[in-house]
Amino acid sequence: MNRAMPTFNGQWTSTVLLQIIVIVMAGFLCGCAIAESTKPRQEHVSRVLTETDNGTTVESHVGEEVVLRLPENASTGYRWAVEAVDTNLVDVQEGEYLPMSNAVGGGGEAQWIVRAKATGVTLIKLRRWRRWEGESSVRERFEFTIRIMP
Repeated sequence: MNRAMPTFNGQWTSTVLLQIIVIVMAGFLCGCAIAESTKPRQEHVSRVLTETDNGTTVESHVGEEVVLRLPENASTGYRWAVEAVDTNLVDVQEGEYLPMSNAVGGGGEAQWIVRAKATGVTLIKLRRWRRWEGESSVRERFEFTIRIMP
């Protein structure tokens, strides 16, 4: 039995292979860009705040980032949310959640990235609550003042 092996045009094979490589690389680069957008840029981080920094005043410069990490267990429904901030002076973005355990229902840390935009002083307030239950569900508040210098 004589079976003929299929033959491929070398140019066609190279073109298809190149297209596959381009698609895979584009997907990889898009994934990296999305993952990186919610991570603080370490070279611009002036300070990392935790729950022990409640009520403090921190200093930063325009263009720098202050990272805030607060304990949270989202499976309970209680989540941290920004309550008050002067958006003329800072941008506040929720960063990626940092799990402290691989266990189902295990807690972790909510992360917020505060980028200084302009000089001035502003108070940033957060509350841990169940949004759908309203103000009466607030279990905890956190606030800090940021003094932004040029």
